[in-house]
Amino acid sequence: MATLRALLTLESLGGRRFASGIHQANRRGSCYGGQLLGQALQAAVSTVRGKRPLAMQVSFVAAARLDVPLIYAVELVRDGRTSATRTVTARQGDATVLLATVSFGIASQGWEHASAWNPVPPPPELLPSLEELGHSLGAAVPAHAKRRLSTYPQVEVRPIDAEPHFLLRSGPPESRFWIRAVGEPPLSADMNAAGTAYLSDYLLANAALIPHAEELPAEQLFVASLTHSMWFHAESDPTRWLYSRTQSPWAGEGRAFCWGHFFSDGGVLIASVAQEMMIRRGRA
Repeated sequence: MATLRALLTLESLGGRRFASGIHQANRRGSCYGGQLLGQALQAAVSTVRGKRPLAMQVSFVAAARLDVPLIYAVELVRDGRTSATRTVTARQGDATVLLATVSFGIASQGWEHASAWNPVPPPPELLPSLEELGHSLGAAVPAHAKRRLSTYPQVEVRPIDAEPHFLLRSGPPESRFWIRAVGEPPLSADMNAAGTAYLSDYLLANAALIPHAEELPAEQLFVASLTHSMWFHAESDPTRWLYSRTQSPWAGEGRAFCWGHFFSDGGVLIASVAQEMMIRRGRA
């Protein structure tokens, strides 16, 4: 099993070009989008000194194959005293699979406020694991939601509202769960944002599916990320529990929009995320 550190580590090719040595498969047989997010951010981070990532905007141009190397090319857009900007292009051969813009900055003084996790979620230690939920709910979970009974080996999830999470019943377009990276010690400081980006793509579409749980197809359901934006409000450690609260204010024409927040296990707002995705019946 590859660790999260291994999934995010890139080989330097010189000239601000980097190569991915490991591809993690998603459930459709292409590369998991969260790994692409994390690697693109890590490539950009490798070219900046003295500033931390503040935001990234990503377009998933095409599905990344598992049998072709991923090459990340970073372009310097700006290197200012307090801010920096990079663009990142991920290619496989002649095919572009991802385009990203990443902004960096340093801390400065200003007015402060932050959303709280209202209502306060139950702590993850008091919630059942996916294995325990699988024993109690597994037989009732529809075919297209069975994959929620397990995760990638690098990820642990504790859903707060189990029945909507497993699409056993319809509900409001919102999803709440705890998530963290497992199987390794804390990441290095320059890799924490990339690790959080890796987690941010996982289960984000769930909020858009829950209102339609009773009308989703019995078998095939195709979900794919199209664009992904993320803002890093504070330092984070993805190996500690993060509370995710997401909502889907709109879905239509085979697409859906979701947005949400990540809080530390102490209730500090550490990141916000927004994503447009494709959701339709059948295979890709």
